[in-house]
Amino acid sequence: MQTLRSILVGWALATTMAVSAQEAPVTGQAWGLEQCIEHARNNNLSIKRQQLNADYARNQHQQKKLELLPDLNASGSYRSRSGRVRDENAFRVIDVTTQDGNVGISSNTPLFEGFTRRNSIKKGELDWQAAVKDVEKAENDMALNITSLYMQILFDKELLEAARRQYTTVQLQVDRTQKLVEAGSLPEGHLLEVRSLAARDALNVTRLENNLTLSLLDLAQALDLESAEGFDIVTPEMPELSGAELVESSGVYDYAVNNLPQIAASEWRLRSSEQEVAIAKGYLMPRLSFNIGWGTYVSKYDGQENFDFRQSFEDNASRYYGLSLSVPLFNALSARTGVKNARISVLNSEYALEQQKQVLRKEIQQAHADAQAAFRQYEAGQSAVDSYQESFRYTEKRYNVGMVNSVDYNVAKTEYMKAESDFIQAKYTYLLRLKILDFYQAKPLCYKS
Repeated sequence: MQTLRSILVGWALATTMAVSAQEAPVTGQAWGLEQCIEHARNNNLSIKRQQLNADYARNQHQQKKLELLPDLNASGSYRSRSGRVRDENAFRVIDVTTQDGNVGISSNTPLFEGFTRRNSIKKGELDWQAAVKDVEKAENDMALNITSLYMQILFDKELLEAARRQYTTVQLQVDRTQKLVEAGSLPEGHLLEVRSLAARDALNVTRLENNLTLSLLDLAQALDLESAEGFDIVTPEMPELSGAELVESSGVYDYAVNNLPQIAASEWRLRSSEQEVAIAKGYLMPRLSFNIGWGTYVSKYDGQENFDFRQSFEDNASRYYGLSLSVPLFNALSARTGVKNARISVLNSEYALEQQKQVLRKEIQQAHADAQAAFRQYEAGQSAVDSYQESFRYTEKRYNVGMVNSVDYNVAKTEYMKAESDFIQAKYTYLLRLKILDFYQAKPLCYKS
């Protein structure tokens, strides 16, 4: 039988919740799906790393805004040198050690730079918004993965329950046949045959129990729990399925394309690439800035007479202010090439957005088609279960009175078990496809627990 994991492509944020608390349950307490998702959202390292990217983009945006302010820088230096210097007071050249020092402060204010800074601020905000949407998408992907593992457990549990019912039925036949053999009504060979059927069913139950254990382990590991011992999940109350809950894919797409974070992220990046064009054009324009500063220096050599440090500091002080203009005339056409490349980036972002929409449309169409097929299989499976169940009951009655042998009994039982397994798989497949479509529409997804 095809495993359910190959069918699961996702589900949304919750199907059930037994406890309303957000914190993780204590060991031995069953987890609801919403609790699993909330725990993963708070502890998943991939999501935390994605959030760091968003924080980094926010800091970059804030820095671009601060770059509109004038800068202010202070400087100073000290130097000691030995050599011949001229003594202006004694009109002679002497060999001494000279000490020099200077201090200064300056500021530069950009007045016009082709609006590159303001456009950089806009671009930084758009990049930040895109990064925030990436975090939302990462959370959705995590929720889909957790949900697929959660639903695998529900599938394994129901399949195991069906196998146990089959085993109980065969075990009753073993007890009945043993009494008939002991009473001499049946030969011992009948007992050996029915015991072999029971052993086969017991082996099947053990296999399904192992599958359930592994599925629980997979979910516990996805939640990064230190131990899976005692870990279990809540079994929700599933709704009645009629097919009326299936909606048209076009309506689902119309809502999803305007609300899903991956589409929004692509739209933000398209707008960001459009700002790159404006920034690149700014480098074709002149750049004007206002500069202001003040500085002084002091120089003294050993043995210098009548040296007044304060007077020298004041006498050597100077200040300046002015405008600086830079006009790009020819820079190997690098600025024009930058504009062309920025326009290519815009076109690439447009293609990326359209591609994202195409992927979303195909995913919804596929989910809708899969849901329709799953519901048809669900209806057929339900009819098959009813038919094989009646057939098995009839065969069992005939077997009890000796009208059929153990081979016919085993065939009827096996067919009934397979029909029930196929029905369970079809049911969960249909439920999953419905929840995928609900997720695209942001509908409430919790079932009663």
